[in-house]
Amino acid sequence: MQGTDPSSICLNCHAASGGGASASVFSPDGSAMTPGGDFYWLTRDFAWVGGASPGASHGHNVIAQDFGLLPDPLHATAPGGTYPSVALGCTSCHDPHGKVRGGTRGGSLPVSGSGSYGEVAAATTVTGGYRLLGDAGYGGGGLAQGFAFLADAPVAVQAPLSPFAESDTAHVAYGSGMSEWCVNCHASYQTDEHSAFKHPAGDNERLVGGIVGQYNTYVRTGDLSGTGATAYLQFVPFEWGTADPTRLEPNSTQGPNATANVMCLTCHRAHASAFRAAGRWDFDAALLADSHPAAGDAGAAANDPLYSYYGRDIVAEFGSGQKPFCEKCHDATGP
Repeated sequence: MQGTDPSSICLNCHAASGGGASASVFSPDGSAMTPGGDFYWLTRDFAWVGGASPGASHGHNVIAQDFGLLPDPLHATAPGGTYPSVALGCTSCHDPHGKVRGGTRGGSLPVSGSGSYGEVAAATTVTGGYRLLGDAGYGGGGLAQGFAFLADAPVAVQAPLSPFAESDTAHVAYGSGMSEWCVNCHASYQTDEHSAFKHPAGDNERLVGGIVGQYNTYVRTGDLSGTGATAYLQFVPFEWGTADPTRLEPNSTQGPNATANVMCLTCHRAHASAFRAAGRWDFDAALLADSHPAAGDAGAAANDPLYSYYGRDIVAEFGSGQKPFCEKCHDATGP
C-alpha cells in the first residue's frame, strides 16, 4: 500500500488544490470547498486579541501521518460517543468497497453504480451508498476493535455536473437519515440528556410552519423579502424528508416545505471547516463580519477569510450587520 496508514493512502489521490472539478478533501490553502469541507483547516491555528481557534477544534481529526494529520489532542473519543480518536481515519466513515449495502454480503444484490448522484440501479442490482458511507454493520474500517454502525448511510444526492462543489445552485440534496448516521459515533447526541446537546436534529424533527416561512422569506438580517423558489442557502441545508433519491434535486434553489427536517449538517460540515466544531459559519461571532479567521489574525493566510465562507464575501453580499445564519430558521423573537 502506498501510505503509512489508511487515510494517507486515500489522500494520495484526494489531496490537492480545490475547485468544483477536484475530488480533493485536503488542499494546501483552503480551496477544496467541497460539501464536506477541507481538512486543511485542521492545520490552521488562529489567534487574535481576546481569542483563539486551534486547528484541532475545526473538525474530524483524521489520522494521515504522511500528510501531517495527527490524532485529536482535545478528545480521546468521539464527542457524545466511544469511537477512539486514535483510530479515526477516512475509512472510519467511508467503506472503500461499498461492500455492506451491496457486494455479496449476506447474499445482497451486486452494486451497479454510484449512490451519490441519483442514479437508478439496473434490474437485479443496487446502487452503492451515498459517498460510500458505511451502512449498518460497518465496522469503521476495522480501525476500532469491535465497533459497528447501527444506522444505514443517509439518502442524499450531489449535483452530478458539479460533483465536488457546493453553492446555492449546485449542492447536496439531503433526503433522510443524516443525523441518524452521525449518531453511529455520536450516540448520546441523540438525547436531550447530553450536556452539550442544544438543538434537535433527525428525521422526526420536521421544520414547523413558522420556521419554513422564516427560511423561505429570509434573505439577510432585517430582510424577509425572499420567496420559497429561490430560498436555498448553501450555509443552511436541510433534509427533504424522503428516502427516495429520485425525488431529490441538487440543482434546485427551492426552500423547505412541511416534510423537511433539520439535521446535523444543517449547521456543521462533515469533514472540517474554518470554524470551531466544523461550523458552517462562525458560531462565536455575534456579527459574521467579525468572524475568525480574519485579516491580521495570527496564523491566517491571505485567502483564509474568503475561503472560510466558500469564496463568498459575507459583508459585500449580506452586509456588515449580518448576524449568524441561525436566523435563516429562527427570527429574533422566535424559538
